[in-house]
Amino acid sequence: MATKARLAATLIAALLGANHFAGATSVTRTLDLTYRTAIERALAKNFQIQVETYNPKIAKAHTLSETGTFDPTVGLSYTYDENRRDLSALNPTFDSGVPGSGGTGRFANTSGAAANATISGLTTWGMNYSFGPTFTRNTNSNSPINESYDTFLGGSITQPLLKNFGTDVNLAQVRIARVDQSITAWGLRQRVIDVVTDVVRVYNDLYFSIQNLEVERRSRDLARQTLHDNERRAEIGVMTDLDIVQAQADVADREGRVLVAERTVADNENFLKQLVTDDATELLFVTVRIAPPPFDLAANVDEPADLKHAFDLRPDYQQALLDIQKRNINVVFNRNQTLPQLDLVASLGLNGLDTSAGGSVSELTTPSNLAATAGAVFSLPVPNRTARGNLEVARLEVARQLVALKQLEQSITVEVDNAAGQIATTRKLIDSTKAGRFFAERTLEAAQARLAAGKATTFEVLQFQRDLATAETNEVLALTGYQKAIANYARVTGTTLERNRLRLE
Repeated sequence: MATKARLAATLIAALLGANHFAGATSVTRTLDLTYRTAIERALAKNFQIQVETYNPKIAKAHTLSETGTFDPTVGLSYTYDENRRDLSALNPTFDSGVPGSGGTGRFANTSGAAANATISGLTTWGMNYSFGPTFTRNTNSNSPINESYDTFLGGSITQPLLKNFGTDVNLAQVRIARVDQSITAWGLRQRVIDVVTDVVRVYNDLYFSIQNLEVERRSRDLARQTLHDNERRAEIGVMTDLDIVQAQADVADREGRVLVAERTVADNENFLKQLVTDDATELLFVTVRIAPPPFDLAANVDEPADLKHAFDLRPDYQQALLDIQKRNINVVFNRNQTLPQLDLVASLGLNGLDTSAGGSVSELTTPSNLAATAGAVFSLPVPNRTARGNLEVARLEVARQLVALKQLEQSITVEVDNAAGQIATTRKLIDSTKAGRFFAERTLEAAQARLAAGKATTFEVLQFQRDLATAETNEVLALTGYQKAIANYARVTGTTLERNRLRLE
């Protein structure tokens, strides 16, 4: 009976082990990680961070694009036109082409060419300007002056005096782009905080799963030893078949728990590799070996000071402030758009007209050839509902975001207090679980001695073995939970980078 029971237990273990290793992938090398190197590798290789680093660069390029609105534009143009008309229908003498007949021929030809160069643009206070020379050549076959040259050198401006006047309006998009650039910088910080927090969490999960696997293996070995001892006692007639069956069932159950624990270790290894590598092959052909986390049981928690740090360093809070700043820029812009359009227009230049190109240009030095215009243009939509509606929308959006900011402040306060409480609780749990594990060990030792003396049942010993495994697991769980509580506290206070001595470039 005992031999058959032992053979059955061995067969169960072999089958379970075969199923476990059937899909195993060969490992080519080992990746040794410490708590610090895992974080450093994540900062250097994590895909989430790599993706996020593009956002500040894109925002910076967008800012450059918006400032290009005020770049002066150089324009060059040249046009040529020619017109030919049959004049015989107006005067039959044109048809003869005889000198003195009052015409120059049947056809009248006119042609012209114009070339100009301009520098134009927009200033930050709203003035549109254009400046440059224009040169025109005209010919007319039926004019006493067959050829003439017209030169103009001057410029024109349009300066808004109400609507679209000032830097608050014309630099609005540039300022919004700069705010967006700051928002993306805080977004990158948030991504780094999230990744570092994830590394700490997964690192501790992996450490816990490794320790839990050791606990489950020890528990399985204890069950195997109990089964072996029971079989020997059964051989000498001091143990019943029920005790052996109970031990066999427990061995099978703990074999399954070992397999589950092994799978959890493999999963957590993959999760950690996913965070610390940008090489897809490492997910398959590299195994991870980690050092124990640095269990700092005296972490500094100053909740009032850290709450202030949260408002200074939390990316989501700073982004909310910047979003309100953007919306206030829109309010200023839309308030200006409700004003009437009143533009000052003016031009000033010199004209030169002559039958030769050189003479036309020389005429520009004559002050009497001055050309100037000045005036004003006024317009106002009545009753201007579009502009007034846009202004009201902008104001309401600011008011809404202010309320959302207060809600976020409340949420941050609660999160910081809860995270601080979690640190205190997990710190106490470390002591209580350590004591629980100590007493579970003593209880099991006593139960095993009683079983050897025939004063306890197999069921009781197996239960105390399970209790010890649970106590050992709880002790490791408390330690890793404390580490994750510290990481979460750093996250909600925005101090993850400072606590880990990290600096964004």
